[in-house]
Amino acid sequence: MPSKKAKQKLMKRRLGSIARVIACASFLILTLIGVSSLVRAMSLESIANENGIPASWKAASLGNPDTITVPITYWDQREDDCNDPNRQFEWTACRLYAKGIIRNVVHNQLGADGLPVPTYTNSTDAWAAYHDVFTANVTGHNPVQTGDNFYRWFHEAYDANGKQLSKRYDREVTFTRSGNNSYEYGSKGTFPLDDVTFSKDDPTTRQGHNFLFTAHMRIPMKISADGSEQFWFSGDDDVWVFLNGQLVLDLGGLHMDTEGNFKIDANGNVVSTVNNVADQPCRQTVANPLSVGYDIYNSQVENKCARTPITTTIYTNFKPGDVVNLDFFYAERSTTESNTRINITNMNWPISADSDVQGEVIGQIGDSDNKLVQFNTSISNRDPENKLNLERFAAYIDETTTDGKDQGFIPLNSDTLYYTTTPDDKDSWKPVDISAPNGSTTGFNLATPLTLAPAGSAGDTIYFRYFAETSGHTGEMTSTVSYYTTLNGAAGVTYDYDTVTYEHKVIPQEYNLTINYLYKEDNTPITDPYTNNFVAGSEFNVDSPKIDGYIPDYSNVSGTVSDQDLVYNVYYSKETTEEPEPVEPIEPIEPEPTPSEPETPTGPETPSQPTLPILPDLPSSDIINGDLTYLGPLGEIAYVPNTGIISDAVAAIFEVGFAEIILSQGIVMALLLIFAASFATWFSFRKYMNMTPAKNYAMTKKTHPKMPTSKKATGSKVSARNAHAVRNKSVRKAKK
Repeated sequence: MPSKKAKQKLMKRRLGSIARVIACASFLILTLIGVSSLVRAMSLESIANENGIPASWKAASLGNPDTITVPITYWDQREDDCNDPNRQFEWTACRLYAKGIIRNVVHNQLGADGLPVPTYTNSTDAWAAYHDVFTANVTGHNPVQTGDNFYRWFHEAYDANGKQLSKRYDREVTFTRSGNNSYEYGSKGTFPLDDVTFSKDDPTTRQGHNFLFTAHMRIPMKISADGSEQFWFSGDDDVWVFLNGQLVLDLGGLHMDTEGNFKIDANGNVVSTVNNVADQPCRQTVANPLSVGYDIYNSQVENKCARTPITTTIYTNFKPGDVVNLDFFYAERSTTESNTRINITNMNWPISADSDVQGEVIGQIGDSDNKLVQFNTSISNRDPENKLNLERFAAYIDETTTDGKDQGFIPLNSDTLYYTTTPDDKDSWKPVDISAPNGSTTGFNLATPLTLAPAGSAGDTIYFRYFAETSGHTGEMTSTVSYYTTLNGAAGVTYDYDTVTYEHKVIPQEYNLTINYLYKEDNTPITDPYTNNFVAGSEFNVDSPKIDGYIPDYSNVSGTVSDQDLVYNVYYSKETTEEPEPVEPIEPIEPEPTPSEPETPTGPETPSQPTLPILPDLPSSDIINGDLTYLGPLGEIAYVPNTGIISDAVAAIFEVGFAEIILSQGIVMALLLIFAASFATWFSFRKYMNMTPAKNYAMTKKTHPKMPTSKKATGSKVSARNAHAVRNKSVRKAKK
């Protein structure tokens, strides 16, 4: 028999062989994990964020970019002749010079067409109010009509002879950052239409600059209402600024370079200050230049009436987070100077849209404590003239639970994101696909951009629905939804957020109410029973059905549901002419008692464990089709598929199921331990791995010399090599 030592060596050889197989297998699996990780890394791309908005969205309204570019519309204006009774543009050539601010030239609300409306409809009334020759012809209706003097200011217009008086040009202006959150545009000597040919033959244009023009710029902005927001203007001539259609800065009239500003205070009201405001009652004493001469009129305007700063509070009652349209209207109406300087400070702008989001817990995920949260959100176009293109969409989760905090973007796709323009129509919801990001500057693109109609038109609002999964029993989840839009080529971001507090929902216990309707004479049903379910504490009042020829003993059954099922019997009797006897209030039928089991003696009472309320199962939805995998928060940086690097088929393999298991931390750690242990075992026993059967036999014979060596004695098959070794040993022994 083999010795104990031989058995140990043979065991070590076998263990070494097994360890080598295990080490090789675990190494191959770890190699596969490495390849999987590489493929997954190739198929995913990280997206950082700034307060829940992808950091790659370099839009004007995100952060503090160096420049902000917004659209603006200009109307180049023809020069008016000094003898034109409706003269509005060019006064210097007529020896009339601008002085102070004339307020109330336009109404304090925009007109039905979204443009300013002159206060007066005729020149006589306008002159009587201000005695200001520069504004006497600023007249028109609401909305301004084609034949009104004011029509040409913000429309292309023609005179009675067919001569074009104004021509439209759509341009852009760029604001440059001048501080942490302060942006400026313009300077002394601003001539944006020097390159146009429409009025090049006018005398004023031949002086080297195009002085006569009007402009309109709209900037949607989100209100903070904390007192830090400010809009400041300095220049000439007429300037009117409206917020949501309400006049908040009034620098009307032809005037020298002067300034005005407004702030939005902590109460949401606008505090507006304007310098060099002409005293209106005093101005009414100034004589008509046609009567006294131009020089006398100029002297009266300059010397007779004082010009002072005036501060006004406009009670707008804006709330923090409100999105408003800032409409800026401007006119340059005379030669010698053209100045436009605008500074916007601490305003979240431009925002081309308004957004809203609301969330709620709608169910529990399987048998876990995790819950499914549904967020409903919408985006509305703020611009009444232009379509808004929605190009990107992102949803960011910030979740706090008793176990800690999770943050990250939700990797949205066509299974978890839906949209519609008619949310009440459940069949109108359509899936939205988020395309893979092509790089660090484009993340979360919509595969197909969506277009919103101008404000006030059908389709100006798009509704979205997306889902998130909680990661704890009780906690709070905030989702920030952000939209990247373009309007006339200008980019903007609008966003909103909502916080959902979640815990187990208690599903009230329901009890069955049954009312049987029976013939009194034979106790058989006269009609189908009434059945319904009510929660404990609910009141009910059920009228008994009318049956021809029969009268029920109770015309209705009413009461309060307790903590048990209720059964009532209402009996019907044939109609008679006798007065019905009064009946007692109906009582429910007492159920027959069930025999109780004998009590088993117990020891001291053990405090009962609280039972957790049960959330409802995930509701079935006609909008969502198929099984969905809801991805919870993914940490401070999210990873989204980048299918531009590997094929969709391969990406799918490594993004669901297999990759989730094989790349799990527990699997990787277990395999590393197995590989380390098996490799160490093989390395320790590797010297036994080279032993041959001959060596094993020789070692056995040396240990046991009396052991038979022939084939017959052992009954085993000995190789020729072993037999030769035995003969050699016998010869050496004989010589000794």
